[in-house]
Amino acid sequence: MRAPAHEIYEIRRMKKLLDFFKKPPLWFLIIVAVIAVAAMVGGTLFMTQDSLSRYATIGFVLLGVMAVTVGYFIYGFVKIYPDLKSKALKWSEDKPFVNKALTDPTTRSIISLSVSFVINMAFAVYNSAIGIMNRSIWFGALSAYYIVLILLRGTILLYHIRRVKENKAGQPEQTAYLKSIKIYGCCGAVLILLPIALSFAIMQMVRAGDSFVHSGITIYVYAIYTFYKIIMAIYNFAKARSNIDLTVRAAQNITLAQAMMAVLALQTAMFHEFNAGDFVNVATMNIVTGAIVCGLTATIGVLMIVTAAKKSKQTKSNMTESV
Repeated sequence: MRAPAHEIYEIRRMKKLLDFFKKPPLWFLIIVAVIAVAAMVGGTLFMTQDSLSRYATIGFVLLGVMAVTVGYFIYGFVKIYPDLKSKALKWSEDKPFVNKALTDPTTRSIISLSVSFVINMAFAVYNSAIGIMNRSIWFGALSAYYIVLILLRGTILLYHIRRVKENKAGQPEQTAYLKSIKIYGCCGAVLILLPIALSFAIMQMVRAGDSFVHSGITIYVYAIYTFYKIIMAIYNFAKARSNIDLTVRAAQNITLAQAMMAVLALQTAMFHEFNAGDFVNVATMNIVTGAIVCGLTATIGVLMIVTAAKKSKQTKSNMTESV
């Protein structure tokens, strides 16, 4: 027996609604993102402001809304990402540079590397100026850390600038590959120096109580950004393993090392913001986390040197056999 017309209409409307939420349009995800940010700000205010402390329950509810909307935004974006990418590729067909940036991993990596290089320059100048004016070891150590990052990223950028000219001059592919191996090994060697700068910053955390500071709402924003940064760094690190361009792999290794530093920075900022000294031994936690970050960073550098040595030997052997 056929269902009444109004029931069929309700079923179809419900199915249409479910399909909408299963694969939401971009405009709806933007609204969800705005709600998530508003809920985070509101929840934080209710949880941190003394005048609103009596309404702490509302704060918990708003933070719950934030968690749900952030989770749904991630789910929805993953669902529509293939369509967005397809539309972007179609739109960029008559725009060679944009199309190459969307389709070529090396080009994307160089663009990202260039942006990071400029940001590192700004942070290095800022921390150097503050360190000199205040005679601060803490800001001096941070400045040294960013200078090492500038050296690493600048080396890769300089290599690619020269490579464009050398390719136009007809440089053999094997020669270019040997140079990329050398850059990869050099980046590994410099990456080993990064923990030295970090160790001075960690020393100041332990001895002088210095730390990264993100007050109020910004601590939550920074926490979300840090988790996003470490997840994307690990994802790109794993994805870059299959890329034959060693400079792209070197760039992702550097990004992963910086993301691990961001985790340490988040830990110290949270300890400072929430007065965690009453519950944990802050100095011990900073030493342990700092040692892990330094150890992993140095390990990545050593593995890069070993890999470069093996690939250099193998490539030179192949070149000799082919002659």
